[in-house]
Amino acid sequence: MLPGNRIARSRSGRGARRLAASGLAVALLSGLTLAGSARAASTVSPSAAGPSAVGAVASTGATDKTATATPATDATAGPADGLLVRFDDKASAGAVEQAVAAAGGTVEDVAGATGFVRVSTGSKPAAEVQAALAASPVVDTVEPNRIRHADLVPNDPRYASQAPYLQTMHLPDAWNTTTGNDSMILAIVDSGVQLNHPDLAGRLVPGYDFVNNDASPDDDFGHGTMVAGIAAAITNNGQGVAGGTWRGRIMPVKVLDSSGSANDEDIASGITWAVDHGASVINLSLGGPGASTTLQTAVDYATRHNVVVVAAAGNDGTKGVTAATTPHYPAACDGVISVGATDSAGNHASFSSYGSWVDVVAPGEATASVGITTTSTKSGYASGSGTSFSSPLVAAVAFLMRSADPNADEATIALRLIATADDLGAPGVDTVYGAGMVDAGAALAAGAGNFSIASANGSGYWMVGQQGAVYRFGGASYLGDAIRLLAGGATAADIEPTPSGGGYWIVDTAGHVFGFGNAGYFGGVTAALRPGEQVTSISATPSGGGYWVFTTSGRVFNFGNAAQLGDLANLNLNGPILDSVPTPSGQGYYMVGSDGGIFAFGDARFVGSMGGRPLNAPVQSLVPDPDRSGYWLVASDGGVFAFDAPFRGSMGGTTLNAPVTGMVPFGNGYLMVATDGGAFDFSDQPFSGSLAGSGATQSIVAVATKSAAN
Repeated sequence: MLPGNRIARSRSGRGARRLAASGLAVALLSGLTLAGSARAASTVSPSAAGPSAVGAVASTGATDKTATATPATDATAGPADGLLVRFDDKASAGAVEQAVAAAGGTVEDVAGATGFVRVSTGSKPAAEVQAALAASPVVDTVEPNRIRHADLVPNDPRYASQAPYLQTMHLPDAWNTTTGNDSMILAIVDSGVQLNHPDLAGRLVPGYDFVNNDASPDDDFGHGTMVAGIAAAITNNGQGVAGGTWRGRIMPVKVLDSSGSANDEDIASGITWAVDHGASVINLSLGGPGASTTLQTAVDYATRHNVVVVAAAGNDGTKGVTAATTPHYPAACDGVISVGATDSAGNHASFSSYGSWVDVVAPGEATASVGITTTSTKSGYASGSGTSFSSPLVAAVAFLMRSADPNADEATIALRLIATADDLGAPGVDTVYGAGMVDAGAALAAGAGNFSIASANGSGYWMVGQQGAVYRFGGASYLGDAIRLLAGGATAADIEPTPSGGGYWIVDTAGHVFGFGNAGYFGGVTAALRPGEQVTSISATPSGGGYWVFTTSGRVFNFGNAAQLGDLANLNLNGPILDSVPTPSGQGYYMVGSDGGIFAFGDARFVGSMGGRPLNAPVQSLVPDPDRSGYWLVASDGGVFAFDAPFRGSMGGTTLNAPVTGMVPFGNGYLMVATDGGAFDFSDQPFSGSLAGSGATQSIVAVATKSAAN
């Protein structure tokens, strides 16, 4: 079994910084009339068979409505005090009064000379009243009466020198959401901290000194005091500097000696000690080349205990390409948010190490001559440059995120922080900037609905992105991803869960198979592929003791206890094979071609196909009916074809933001996913969120589900 990086990275498009909440479809139209044993409904209402929530709907049908409405449930916009409504100039007072009353609202006041009036919603949900008003022919515009706040500006005298680079990463925006949490702890595993520094002492909790093996982690090197001040100096106290987080406790853990050196034993001990003593976030502004199982084990201990770990990428950027791109540990450990640096112009800092193991960047110098301003030993203040000073800025953002959403686990915090980064350099994730500049405001605005929502019964699902990122929802646990494992131009093709739900396999287009959790490795097919042939899917046996790997040409490779039941190696196909699925017994499997052709092997029961019939869009996936009698097909436009299986609903006829790329069994129905991560739940299982509108733009290629019974 190959290990994977715990962090699910995502790309953020340029300028697209905020996560948008998914909307609900008003009506879901299949738009497809089928013959024979294929069944579809022409119109399906949300209450009958529509998704629990929709992540990729751009529109829900034509209307002569001219009113505009801003979603009342926009998670990025903050709270509101009722609605603001502007009516058609030609509407009578009676018509206006009737429209407001019918929607369940009450007119309260006039918004100056704007033409808007404030409408309260009483006990009715604001979104419901807003939707009713937006549908009224006498309403021109309706929007939330949002509550806004004065932007927080700390009174620390040195804040003026900090403001330019803090604003680069939108930290002041984040302070308008939260300034931290005094019951939570940020651990600085470094050279200790000046314990009586006036801008730090009031924030400190007991720490430990692993250099001298005592309980007095005083700083005799100076580095840790600077790092601590960047992350969490006492803020708005009229002296010194502002910390990235205004509130919260600092735990000093001394592992660097008076010359700034530490061994892996002490670093690992410092990490685990911080975890055992209540840290929520750990900052590691230290490291060096050379992988370490000891350090990885310590990081794993932290992430298993729900602690976010942030580390500096290193300062070898000017030492030649080999040194600059050599992974720095613990930053390159799986599960760590690895932070590179930008210079005063917002470009890659020449001193910053870089490579595929860097997740995000943050400011590492303020000006060409002055670095990041912070606390220093002897109760002073100083400035410095380096990724050591970028890392605590990111750790502070993670701490603010945990303060604002204490129920979010460390994997979700890391995912949101990376997914909301402001893209720099080449579009998407790159080896210089990673996902881009950390955007603290966007990270704080990222709502839980865009990522993982706890399901009521333990069910959930995973999505895999084209570059190997894994996103988890509901009861599906994050177990690793293939971002650092894909090579040679291969992209992720499919994700398949183990029967227990405690693991999954990822297969890439070149036939490499990667196992995570309790997914065993039984082999890959890289050497067996023909020119132009690619792997499209992987299916596990019922016991999880083997799997089949399928290719575009319909060839099947069996591993472990997966039986060879036939393939299409010698058949000329009208379209490539795009998906495959085994029967519940494991004694058969189906393959589906892009033309809708179905091929059944073993005990797989053929009950019809779309082969030879005109399609609005290529077929993408097949899902077997739970009672084993038939199956469903889904096309890239979301149209669903039912063959001896009850029709559960579709997205056919609905304009999508992105094409559907896959569909899988989910409870007594199915779950489909679009390339933008929009999820459509047509089942009896809880909807647990999507990536649509999240800024996580790594194209989704496949979805896998975890049942409540697992």
